[in-house]
Amino acid sequence: MKAFAIHGHFYQPPRENPWLKEVELQRSAAPHHDWNEKITRECYMKNTSNYPIISYNFGPTLLNWMRRKHPETYSDILKADWESIKSRGHGNALAQAYNHIIMPLASFRSKEIQVVWGIRDFQLRFLRDPEGMWLPEMAVDLETLSIMAKHGIKFTILAPHQIEFWKALKDGSWAPFTGTFYPLPLRQNLPNGRHMDIFIYHRGMGEEVSFGPVLQNHSTFLGFIEQHLLELDRGLLHFATDGETFGHHKKNGSSVLEMTLRELLDRGSEITNYSAFLEACSPDHLVQIRENTSWSCPHGIERWRRNCGCSTGGDPTWNQEWRGPLREAMSWLKEKVDGIFEVEGESLFKDPWGALMDYIEVLVEGPASVGGLLSRHQTGELVVKERVKAAKLLEMEYMSHLMFTSCGWFFSDISGAEAVQNIRFAARTIELAQDVAEVFLEGGFLDRLCRAKSNVPTEGTGLDIYKRRVLTSRYTTRDITAHYLMESILKKNLSKRSIFNHNFTPSGTERYDLDGTCLCMGKVNVEDILFTEEICYFFVVLQYHHRDLYCNLEPCENVNIEEIMETLRNAYLKSITLLVRRLDQTFSSSHYNLEHLITLS
Repeated sequence: MKAFAIHGHFYQPPRENPWLKEVELQRSAAPHHDWNEKITRECYMKNTSNYPIISYNFGPTLLNWMRRKHPETYSDILKADWESIKSRGHGNALAQAYNHIIMPLASFRSKEIQVVWGIRDFQLRFLRDPEGMWLPEMAVDLETLSIMAKHGIKFTILAPHQIEFWKALKDGSWAPFTGTFYPLPLRQNLPNGRHMDIFIYHRGMGEEVSFGPVLQNHSTFLGFIEQHLLELDRGLLHFATDGETFGHHKKNGSSVLEMTLRELLDRGSEITNYSAFLEACSPDHLVQIRENTSWSCPHGIERWRRNCGCSTGGDPTWNQEWRGPLREAMSWLKEKVDGIFEVEGESLFKDPWGALMDYIEVLVEGPASVGGLLSRHQTGELVVKERVKAAKLLEMEYMSHLMFTSCGWFFSDISGAEAVQNIRFAARTIELAQDVAEVFLEGGFLDRLCRAKSNVPTEGTGLDIYKRRVLTSRYTTRDITAHYLMESILKKNLSKRSIFNHNFTPSGTERYDLDGTCLCMGKVNVEDILFTEEICYFFVVLQYHHRDLYCNLEPCENVNIEEIMETLRNAYLKSITLLVRRLDQTFSSSHYNLEHLITLS
């Protein structure tokens, strides 16, 4: 059997603001709103005709975003897998360890959660069990492979340099593996008695496609592939590359790929996927992998914890000494929150870690499903406060995984968007830990983060970045409620609606319009959908004119609503000056204005 396959690794890191669960404006992606949007239009949308033919994996956090923002493209990705099952007997899609952490650097428990989340996310979307799994950056160790095998994964893809020794399956002796490609699957026996089959991709082809000129036009690409097919006696010719190569990194890459694949099929070439090939052709060699290696760092996995010399972008005189302190700060925080989760979760969940495994259902299906999850895993009937705490514990753990997303260490400086995003996830983790256990972890985290120095003098240290670029992106329920109120008044539509994972229901409102001004006051009930946490605010919004707004709010239990409304109503009818004086007397907290509107565009 001789066949051909291309694997595209399609992935973007999670970019959502941890408090809003929405992606904010990223000016570096102009003219698009953000990088997800930019790459979707340049790549993911343009490859829909290729997904039924190539092997592919999509990062789960990217698919979460895509389902909301580009449902048609999302649907095309899922449909392509079913089309390939019909034509090949096995689906083209592979699962991925959930949010692209460097697996060898994680604890056993974190590895297992990443694998289980990746598998269950795949099952909920593609409605089948995955056979293969993509390892982030191909970073590999035996423990990770053992966990994957335990949970039913049959194979993965590695680079040639990640194989150290091999021997023939029958009567062979161990020898160094020095090849740059092998066309048949290989088998790694694992410490837990299981095994993992491994496809070693053609590194030369992958590098030519990613960094060379072969995607200039389809005739060049076709000739490139056919020449390699001619040189192959038997087996599977295949290579792996970032899926973004086809349209984002290489502008016409998606159309060149489509035309090339069609012509290969027209000429009778056998194009397949890994699962189908594995069914037809069993491994003929045993291997021993080279642990703690990856496809994108010649120093192993040092790129994600040391100044190893690998970087992307930035000034060539810069260093990446910041990587060590950033990794240390995140690891310290993870150990602390895992301990909190175990201690605080013991009285709430029958099996805290089992509940966390199932939290993937909430991540895929949405916050409305958290109630069902808690009902299945709670130790007994939980009161409202306990249900809120249980939900916050699960979200705390989720955020503690997101803060290890590999992109935070991949690039040149800690001030880059990816590293800052990871620190935002850490800040949300810290906040939730304080909320559920009254444990203050911010000081210990910042003691370590301050040792991470940016190469950009104006950025300072990780501590400076935390204060200037992370804390300023943090929003409380009160902040989000004020946004809802001001936006509603500006649009003259104060009604029941949902934004930023909160449900808002106004009641008992009064609105007065006088001489081009507007006064609106009343109550609004706010529900945090994820945490099923409710609070009722008394609010006042005063609009002087279309460019001047005053908004304030207090929990209803803290104020005499009827008395205050009467006082403010009478003051408004007399003069704005008097009303402003009464507002200052009524509210002790600071007020909101137009500058506090949450802007996503």
